Amino acid sequence: MTVTAIHVERWVARGLVRGLEPIDQARLRLLNELADDLGLDDDTVEAVVALIDQVHTLRTELRLVAAAIAEQPPQTREAIAGSLRRLSGD
Repeated sequence: MTVTAIHVERWVARGLVRGLEPIDQARLRLLNELADDLGLDDDTVEAVVALIDQVHTLRTELRLVAAAIAEQPPQTREAIAGSLRRLSGD
């Protein structure tokens, strides 16, 4: 099913879409798939999108942490790697 003006208005009103930039267009396709293709109601769509946003934010933050670790001296990187192995039980 295609995204209609009604879809866009509803999702803008719920704060799920802010504009019509390429990222918003991709988000509209996702919202449409969740609502129409999977048959999820608005509250469930909102919850799923919130979780997807959280995962995206966490991935971005993890990339930043990894970049910060990569800038550290070898001894510091090795200490962090050892701590991660110990904490993960490996």
